[in-house]
Amino acid sequence: MIGPPGAADTPTIVYLYGQTLPNKAANSGAVIGLCSALAALGERICVVSPDGGGTTAEITATYQPHPRVRFRNLSVPDNAGHYPAYAAALRRPEFARAIIITRMPQVALLTAALGRRTVLELHQHSETYKHWAVWRRLLHLVRSDRLRVAALSQGVVDELDPLLRRKGGEPAMIASAARDFAGGADIRPRYDIGFIGSFMPGKGVGFVETIARLAPHYSVVLYGDPSRDPPSAARLAALPNVTLAGYVNPTDVGAALASFRVGLAPYERAGFGGDGAPFVRADDLSSLKIVEYLSARRIVVASRIPSVERMVADRHSAMLCDPDDPADWIRAIDTMFAEPALAAHIAATGRALYEHQFSFDIRARRFRALIDQLR
Repeated sequence: MIGPPGAADTPTIVYLYGQTLPNKAANSGAVIGLCSALAALGERICVVSPDGGGTTAEITATYQPHPRVRFRNLSVPDNAGHYPAYAAALRRPEFARAIIITRMPQVALLTAALGRRTVLELHQHSETYKHWAVWRRLLHLVRSDRLRVAALSQGVVDELDPLLRRKGGEPAMIASAARDFAGGADIRPRYDIGFIGSFMPGKGVGFVETIARLAPHYSVVLYGDPSRDPPSAARLAALPNVTLAGYVNPTDVGAALASFRVGLAPYERAGFGGDGAPFVRADDLSSLKIVEYLSARRIVVASRIPSVERMVADRHSAMLCDPDDPADWIRAIDTMFAEPALAAHIAATGRALYEHQFSFDIRARRFRALIDQLR
């Protein structure tokens, strides 16, 4: 853990994060990426996360943050009592003037009710949060100049709790972002088709298996932790055209993306989650996977569902397919290999879309515009 900052390093923003660092969650890389981009804009950032993770050196090696991003560990209980502990951590003198960002709604309500200027980074419909009806009562104590809401997707915005909207103002829709992976665009891919992400239900690993079985002439690679779904992993490993490459560290995502030509995002219509993770409705989705594919100039083949259609356009920046029809996906993949001009157009258009909509710099600037409303 880095020691107490000097006066010149007093944070302008404190990000309260609920997981130990480093870890295997893609969300953690997204948080550090946002903090690094804000630091590049001149902000001084301190990320506060629970004790029990790695050293600052290990966190830095994993995420390669901007040098202006600092890290602090916090001893918190492993139950609902950790929410007040996060709020109490802000009593440190060096945090006195900092604006708070957090993905934990309970913490955001606490800090805002205590008069701290807070941005809630809302990733799901508010009613999905545990004991929301109880925590929502704190909203009545929140002044409207102490809370702002950044919603990950239009689906989250559309169903925002009316009281949260009244107290936090009109929410800013700030979609997922990814690092710039263009450096591997000229590397010759080893595989035809790739998938990077979680093996949790609803993310599409089973659908990738179906495609691999129906199209054995394509080589397929999957990057992710197979321990989340050992039966599916065992079936995939038995297929001669499939490679299970395992979990990929954040520092190696670029090389993983460069290893295949077509990137699959086969989200289910309902959403994803379960197996110990909260369920996320498909309409609340802002796909980090798709943004990473766009950044690396991969050809995106994704589910034709409303949240994805808000991100990419069919046959322009992606190929969109019926999430229940594997044959539709194979036709789209076949088209990408049979029509190189169209494939090149989709990859180039997708990259341009990333640069104008989904880079961390764009995300950080949108966050800072929201933060500036609290200053």
